[in-house]
Amino acid sequence: MPISDINAPPIEPVSLAGAKEFLRVDHDHEDALITDLITVARERVEQMARASLITRRRAYISSRVCASRLFINHSPIRHIHAVSVLDGDDNGVEIPISELFINRRATPVSIYVNSRALFSDFAPDPAAIRVELDAGYGTEPEDVPMQLRQAVLLLLAQHYEHRDEALMRPVPMMVDALLMPYRTLRL
Repeated sequence: MPISDINAPPIEPVSLAGAKEFLRVDHDHEDALITDLITVARERVEQMARASLITRRRAYISSRVCASRLFINHSPIRHIHAVSVLDGDDNGVEIPISELFINRRATPVSIYVNSRALFSDFAPDPAAIRVELDAGYGTEPEDVPMQLRQAVLLLLAQHYEHRDEALMRPVPMMVDALLMPYRTLRL
């Protein structure tokens, strides 16, 4: 997986109370299960939309080191903290931000080397590029677009109803429709 969490999201985009109301559950003995299913549904929506719902620090890794630009097919990216070239032993050489041009307005976000060099020129025996970034719509559930929260709730309902085979079932068509405007091209 090219993107991973450095810090876990501090909060889910859907609260336990909201999820229980959506599922029409009025007891407390499945709260732990519902909480876990909220996390699973959020992760699945993030994977399908290539987006982070709640803002947090993430790491993006690409094996395309012999290039002068890098595209990060993930959204929304708030800030890029560091770009490093990794060798085969995961030792990194950080590229100064002043050597890079970062276009956060582009979809997908692009990072260019200013001096017309290649990313591979910054380290001997390069194996990958690692970008530390902040990605997400905001720090509160209300910051996440309603369509994405609704997709989480619909997947949660499917996972709750079909607990034994939830991940083997196809994604509901309504979830696909809700995520369509947030998907980006895969390069």
